[in-house]
Amino acid sequence: MSSNLEKLVDDIISESKAKAEGIRRAAAGQVEESIARARAEAVREADQINRDGLIESDAARNRRVSQEKQKARLAYLGEKNRVLRGIGEEVQKRLVEFCQDESSYRPFLLKAIGQGIEAVPSETVKVALSERDLGRFKRTKLLEDVLATTQTSKKATLSDDLIETVGGAVVTSQDGKIRVDCTLEAKLELMKPQLLAEISKILFAP
Repeated sequence: MSSNLEKLVDDIISESKAKAEGIRRAAAGQVEESIARARAEAVREADQINRDGLIESDAARNRRVSQEKQKARLAYLGEKNRVLRGIGEEVQKRLVEFCQDESSYRPFLLKAIGQGIEAVPSETVKVALSERDLGRFKRTKLLEDVLATTQTSKKATLSDDLIETVGGAVVTSQDGKIRVDCTLEAKLELMKPQLLAEISKILFAP
């Protein structure tokens, strides 16, 4: 992954820390409050059921506390998923903004295409872009700059076939049998397990 994309993801994670810490503290407070309230109510109910039946009283109290703990756990998991969804939406928003900034995006696109060209074992390749990127870069020296950077003898042409992507490219062999996905979505999908584990560890560590 490029340094620009790494910095983008790191910034989003960092900005989420303070927000998530507040959510975690609030959730913990709600859990304690719910359990305390459940204990008090369970004691009152148990006393009303049978003052002399200590075993039955304990059972009633434990049932109520267990129910409240389960509710609190479900509420916490729901909040955790909401925060993770929010981070995912923020990542998507930042990627769109990143791709709109040509000064930052073009170097990334050059590198992505270069990686795709090197990965395809064919002397002639086709590079497919999104409709927006094709319109922006079709009449520029995009591929010439890529080939100069990679110092390869391969030939590359822009494909008329469009791809649906926030940013990046898909590189194929001339016959179309070999396809290398160098889009932002593909790169993030490869990183998804690692990113989710890292985000969860940072935001929801006990």
